[in-house]
Amino acid sequence: MKLKTKITLTSVCLLLLLSQAFSIWNLSRTQEQIIENIRSYEYDRLSSDVWRFNKALAAMEFHDIRSAKYAARTTFSSGYSENAVLYYDNEELYNLSPYLFDMTELVDAPKEPAQDMPLSDSREPVITDPQQNVFLEEAGSRRLLILFQDLDVSDTDYSPNSLGTLRLLHYRDITSVYQSGRLLFFQGMIVALLLSVLLAVLLTCVLRRILAPFYLLRDAANRIAEGDYEKRVERPGTDEVGEVSQSFNQMAERIEEHIRALAEMNETQRQLIGSLAHELKTPMTGIQGYAELLQRVSLPPVKQADALHYIEEECIRLSRLSAKMLLLTDLSREETIEKSLCPVSALFSQAKEVTHYRLKEKDIRLQTDLEQDFSIQGDADLLLSFLTNLIDNACKASPPGSSIRLIGTGSGIFVQDEGIGIPPDEIARITEPFYMVNKSRSRKQGGAGLGLSLCHQIARLHGGCLEIKSTPEEGTRIGMQIDFGG
Repeated sequence: MKLKTKITLTSVCLLLLLSQAFSIWNLSRTQEQIIENIRSYEYDRLSSDVWRFNKALAAMEFHDIRSAKYAARTTFSSGYSENAVLYYDNEELYNLSPYLFDMTELVDAPKEPAQDMPLSDSREPVITDPQQNVFLEEAGSRRLLILFQDLDVSDTDYSPNSLGTLRLLHYRDITSVYQSGRLLFFQGMIVALLLSVLLAVLLTCVLRRILAPFYLLRDAANRIAEGDYEKRVERPGTDEVGEVSQSFNQMAERIEEHIRALAEMNETQRQLIGSLAHELKTPMTGIQGYAELLQRVSLPPVKQADALHYIEEECIRLSRLSAKMLLLTDLSREETIEKSLCPVSALFSQAKEVTHYRLKEKDIRLQTDLEQDFSIQGDADLLLSFLTNLIDNACKASPPGSSIRLIGTGSGIFVQDEGIGIPPDEIARITEPFYMVNKSRSRKQGGAGLGLSLCHQIARLHGGCLEIKSTPEEGTRIGMQIDFGG
């Protein structure tokens, strides 16, 4: 069941329940008030009739029961309404009404007020006011309000103690009050049902308009789930719905950024794996070929030595490639590293010692240019790897007899060579894994295009950036700009 349907049904049911509860309470109170007004009016009439009856009876003379009854009947028949009945010691003397009342039951009824008696459905006489002898009784399908009083004839020769008691009874048919109450109740029920239908229609229209932004959010969420990560919703206002829409758009932006980053990562990994497979294919093919040649063909010792030397060199290159790939993969996942103070002079000395044979083999001099001895807050092993990779790249690009400089300044550490340089349009891509400016020359020198990628990751982990300045045929300066401490 949809939300707007739930809200509509709940509202309509509550309206019906509350309206009918109020209607019943209001009709009950109104009916009680009407009956009370009728009772008050009838009691005043009864008191007036008793006073007139007493006055008329006082003007007559009687000394026995027979004459008393005759006088009372004569007086009563000379001007009282058909809603009045005269009793003598609970004996009916004169009755102008169509009903017969049992005065004995009325007189002997318990003198305790009952609660909510105007709404009682009991067929027994019900006392509403024992001091005024007011009763509510059912006569078939009719409801009668009954009142009676004893006549006071103390001013006559008639003695109630010796001749008995005269009582005057009035009744009022109040069936129409109850019928009107029921009619009003059913009319109210019909009106409430009509209003409920109208409310349901209006609520449906209003809720459709109020919930329209949520339907837009639902549709946008479905579009995003289907792959349309650029889908957004318009903010309808500054209320809660607008805040939800704004939060949804922010969430969609974060999702789009995350998906884009994952896509870029997947593309990078795909290219990385493809490049790695390509780099492994050539040495593995050569190693396999020379191994099969050594097994199947009897070669002279010189040829055997050449083949074994090639296999050894390619194995060494594969070993370096594997080590760099593992290091690059680990650094790509790292966010922070443990840092300590690393003196730059010590780093330069270690880098010079590690690359000594490589430089000697290429007949290249390594010079250091350190303005002053300072320290870098970082990882000593990673910083050493950073310098050795830069020196190794400089060796590949520099001609024999040239010089390479290790430079330490207040802005960072750098390696300067006198090599062939890098074309300007290639500088933006040389930090990509396996990217090589001159692929044939790099492979001949054992390169795989991972050195600058490693340097880029190391600079990132140290809070710095890789700076590359190069002029073709003049040389290249590559280093790390970083904040120092110590």
